[in-house]
Amino acid sequence: MSGSATVGERPQPQTAGGLWLALASAALFGAGLAWPELRPLAVAAPFPVSLLRLKTGPGLAALVVFLASAVVGASFGPGYALAFLFFFAAPGLLIGEALVRGRGLVRGCGWAFGLWILLAGAVLLVDHQALARSALALFEYDKSPRFLADLKEMGFSAEAAEAMVEQLALFRRVVAVVYPALFVIGGGLLVVLNATLLKAYLVRRDPAWLEGGEFEGLRWPFGLAVLFVASAALVLLPPVQPVAYNVLLVLAFCFALSGLAIVIYYVRRLAAPPLFRAAVLALVVMNPWRFQILALVGLFDLWFDFRKWAEPPRAEG
Repeated sequence: MSGSATVGERPQPQTAGGLWLALASAALFGAGLAWPELRPLAVAAPFPVSLLRLKTGPGLAALVVFLASAVVGASFGPGYALAFLFFFAAPGLLIGEALVRGRGLVRGCGWAFGLWILLAGAVLLVDHQALARSALALFEYDKSPRFLADLKEMGFSAEAAEAMVEQLALFRRVVAVVYPALFVIGGGLLVVLNATLLKAYLVRRDPAWLEGGEFEGLRWPFGLAVLFVASAALVLLPPVQPVAYNVLLVLAFCFALSGLAIVIYYVRRLAAPPLFRAAVLALVVMNPWRFQILALVGLFDLWFDFRKWAEPPRAEG
């Protein structure tokens, strides 16, 4: 950015390198298709697209994203081009669009996550069996006799190897029910990761785009708590159990994000060195019960408003 932004005005960087940013996003997505060991790089594909939207106008950003999608299609097939365009590039554009419009990073994450939920619903309506097969394909090797033999070769006793196979079989049966929720949660994690990358970049390079610790104030409407309780009750009814489990898991993920925001809110207000605060946050995130604890904190925050206990007392008069 060539200069600081004035009050009420968003900075507009000069258009530069837009096509290269779109191609970088396509390269991150395509690397995992070409080399399976690089598949984790695909989760960062929306990040360059968000930067692209900050550096260019909406028309040019959309054009170069379509060109990058065409490159993916020419390299791997039209199906992968559509997956890149809708599930990776579009969320990145929405996050950048929210920043450009002054709506904030959290609002952009909400837009991107909402798009992912709509797309996931469309995929489930069109071909949910294909999504189920892709989710269960991860367990094809685990349920094979070769997997049991490999465990024994690695030094596992026969009892321990069989116990592990039974646990993985149980997990496979769980995934066969809640794979739609896992798909939605995967999209939420994708959005959060890329928003984190974007914020870390802008804090160092262009902080005028950011509005402070807006994520710390994340709080869901009370209606989600009502839906959460209703979903938990519907689990007792066998005909709607699969739907109730999926809704319950997605809502628990949302409340876990709110709980994480509360933890960050408190950690940033500790009178301690940054390294100590980072260690406290790491202990919370590494806890084996972190998901359950954070989800409960986020749920009960709707009644108790935990953040108010960390606010400084108001001055008299």
